[in-house]
Amino acid sequence: MNEEMKIKFWGARGSYPTPGAGTIQYGGNTACVEINAGHRTLILDAGTGIIPLGRELARRSASEKRPLELLMLFSHLHHDHTQGFPFFAPAYLPNARLHIFGPGGTPETLKHILELNQSAETFPVSLNDMASLKNIQSVHESQVIVWDEEGVRVVGAGVRLSEEALVIRIQKSYAHPGGVHIHRISWRGKSVVYATDTEGYVGMDRRLVAFARNADVLIHDAQYSEEHYRGQLAGFPATQGYGHSTATMAGEVAASTETGKLVLFHHDPAYSDEMVAAQENIAKEIFPDSRAAYEGLEINLMSSSFGRGVMEREVQYAKNG
Repeated sequence: MNEEMKIKFWGARGSYPTPGAGTIQYGGNTACVEINAGHRTLILDAGTGIIPLGRELARRSASEKRPLELLMLFSHLHHDHTQGFPFFAPAYLPNARLHIFGPGGTPETLKHILELNQSAETFPVSLNDMASLKNIQSVHESQVIVWDEEGVRVVGAGVRLSEEALVIRIQKSYAHPGGVHIHRISWRGKSVVYATDTEGYVGMDRRLVAFARNADVLIHDAQYSEEHYRGQLAGFPATQGYGHSTATMAGEVAASTETGKLVLFHHDPAYSDEMVAAQENIAKEIFPDSRAAYEGLEINLMSSSFGRGVMEREVQYAKNG
């Protein structure tokens, strides 16, 4: 059995895509992260990074001559986290099965939003015209998403699960306009916390600290520099209350949770590669095992009796295509 849990970043920007000479190192696509747990594939958010990921998944499916089954999680439904989905190649494949979960006031909210994004007035292909089989459901933080030998399903928090189950727990954060889901993904004793679009509180977000404690990898929003956040960066407005963090905020959360590795995420679209690298250096002063996400970054969580066994393979996808 494949016992590896792998993370790959396909889009790490926030707000809107930013292709160009100044964003080559970290990439310009918006939020999308792929996690492979054994033979199961999980996708976090559908920014424009999901477009090249979709092509790769369709290629894998054709090469291996097997149908695709994918689990997709939306942290929230702002444009930069949904804008790539209409161009996601597996959604057009009749042999693909997509399990799609995200926030919403009713079980149908997520489906309604995706339908609206592909209404006749806004996009030439409707959600229903995409040939894949889609299970779309809004969930809330008292529910747990499970993928095991019984398939993908939503259960209550107290249900006993097998060791082989891929388990996603949800924390709803109000530290972003409209709220956002923070996810903790666990499999075979390894865990990843995905905390994008969240803003640090004075004294830190203690609910997040408790939720992310001892995770092997913490992916945390770090969109703004301290100067930008406070309105002290020339040409940029103050962004306090916008629902995004600084590298300092992310580093403090990582240090408090005793996570294995911190990955800074949701880089400001106006930031050059040099500015993102400066964010990474700031985080490292607080939490040494920090790095800024870039397109193609892969992290492999290995089964090991010697601590967490976190291995990183730096693949310069953004440079090499």
